[in-house]
Amino acid sequence: MSNNTLPDLAMYIDDARMIKKPELQKLLNISRSTLGRWVKAGHFPPPAHVINGRSMWHFQDYKSWLANKNPKSR
Repeated sequence: MSNNTLPDLAMYIDDARMIKKPELQKLLNISRSTLGRWVKAGHFPPPAHVINGRSMWHFQDYKSWLANKNPKSR
């Protein structure tokens, strides 16, 4: 593991942390419009908070969704 990845991974240890839409898009490797479609269709959890028009999710919600989407990865 390179030194550049360690700080990036360390911030994901805290499941209670909030992640913003751009960060979630990077994690899922999808566009903003795709994320919006997934949320609207019920394929992805809605944001936990919307503050000043900025959507934020609990990292734990993302992890739970990912685990349920890929049951073989547990």
